[in-house]
Amino acid sequence: MERKKRGYKRLVEKKRDYRLFAIACEGSVRERDYFECFEVLSSRISVDLIADVDEDGNVVVSHNSSPDHVLQRAQVYANNTDLIDGDQMWIVVDVDRWPEEQLSILAQECYSRGWNLAISNPCFEVWLCYHMEEDIPDGGEIKDSGYFKNHLSLLTIEGYSPEVYSPLAFNAIEVAKAKDTNPGMRIPLYKVTHVYRLMEQMKNFSSKSELELFIRKGRSVK
Repeated sequence: MERKKRGYKRLVEKKRDYRLFAIACEGSVRERDYFECFEVLSSRISVDLIADVDEDGNVVVSHNSSPDHVLQRAQVYANNTDLIDGDQMWIVVDVDRWPEEQLSILAQECYSRGWNLAISNPCFEVWLCYHMEEDIPDGGEIKDSGYFKNHLSLLTIEGYSPEVYSPLAFNAIEVAKAKDTNPGMRIPLYKVTHVYRLMEQMKNFSSKSELELFIRKGRSVK
């Protein structure tokens, strides 16, 4: 079945054979490019990356990546999109520079809406590092996102590439899950990411043959 990238308005068939994953992440291009790779993972899933839009529904560039703004963007999408039972809304944010109170409020808002939340501490690059290694070396006194972004760039000869990393996501699930020793925490501990929960859901709606094909294609672009 042919699918197209959608804006906020879309016509939903009464019955369809795929699960929609609508993902609102912080403004980084890296996250968007990574998740877009999974649009071709399986015939049983479709991925929408929720962008900022103007009053006419046109995509606009925004440098506001606060948790409040990401939540607002997702709500605008939900208000203007015919989501059906079984569709999944995911909010993907970092601990980074945001206060714990703000992230706790975000978690409560997601829970009240029945949405899913995937937080990385301190940043999304923690999840990406687990694609290549089972443990991330400490950066000494450096605990901000800059250390992890620099470390990620050193893991492969040609630097980070979403086409190379995305097929490794399913191995990274187990690595990141093992690091999450207190999964009941809304805000993960340092060097822990909850993005594995989103990827587990995508994996669950993909067949074994589709997963194997996706991984093989990834190996071919190395």
